[in-house]
Amino acid sequence: MARPENRSDARSLSLTLPTETFNYLVLLAMLGKLGPTENEVATHILVREAYATLERGFHEEKIPPAET
Repeated sequence: MARPENRSDARSLSLTLPTETFNYLVLLAMLGKLGPTENEVATHILVREAYATLERGFHEEKIPPAET
């Protein structure tokens, strides 16, 4: 699921990406993978990864403090 079923539930987000990452999103869009534009491709990937981290319970994991 790359987008909410109801677009009114969607929220806007602005990102700054490394040039190489952006160019790869453009390539995927040109190839018709995951969406017709780099923005649609990025949305698909971000939503998929957010749901995956939620399912893994990442938000419940304890992260040890950095060693100093």
